[in-house]
Amino acid sequence: MITEELLKECHLEFEEYFKSLSIDLSENHHRVQDVRAHSLRVASHSLLLSKIVLQNDEDKRIAEAIALFHDLGRASLIAKGTVSPTNIQHDHATVSVQLVQNMNFYSKLPVDTQLIIQKSVESHNKLKLPKLDNEQQTLFARLLRDADKLDIFESSYRFFKEKAGVQPIMTFDLVNSPDVSEKIIKSIMAGKTAAVEDMKTMNDYKLLLISMAFDVNFKYTFRLISEKQYIQKIYETLPKRDLIIDAFRGIKLFVENKFVS
Repeated sequence: MITEELLKECHLEFEEYFKSLSIDLSENHHRVQDVRAHSLRVASHSLLLSKIVLQNDEDKRIAEAIALFHDLGRASLIAKGTVSPTNIQHDHATVSVQLVQNMNFYSKLPVDTQLIIQKSVESHNKLKLPKLDNEQQTLFARLLRDADKLDIFESSYRFFKEKAGVQPIMTFDLVNSPDVSEKIIKSIMAGKTAAVEDMKTMNDYKLLLISMAFDVNFKYTFRLISEKQYIQKIYETLPKRDLIIDAFRGIKLFVENKFVS
């Protein structure tokens, strides 16, 4: 189990890890600090969601710890400065698990709790949540994916609209053109989250962001997305072309139906 004392240890190890990173480029220092801030915000979102979907305080502490550590691998790979954006996106969850397994707090946990953390972290960046060993693992993995999305929606909108924060690393190789890729549109019209490997333009990335609504798991998450108008706000940064308008309408209707059902 994760006690209050052990959760404090998690927070201390989290901070110590970021302090321990050796970063040569100043721009990578900002990106690593952005990962730290993102992780803390995801932990906050996770706590908010867990009050609704989890039954006891121990489970809520487990969810918070998972959120804290889910992106350690991203920070590690960015700090190295030699890894491509594509590989960072693809590999960071696996690296996160390896880092967490070497932390002091992890060895103090029961095996079933270790597996919950491991499975949640290693699956959080998958296009679709794979089948896990049991319902408990699946519940925590879904909670992390929802909490992660809430912050991605908010931070991405602020970057596009207000030029605040750090450019998302997966957009580095994208061209700034009015085009949208056919595969991205097809995924959305089929009610599926668009795939990272199908992106070619910044507009593709924005559409991928709002398509992540198809992978949201909890009614309360849909409620927050609706109240914060994340889908609408990101859509407003896109050009108003028929394909984009149709894609947005499909996603908006999906979110509204989930929220009111």
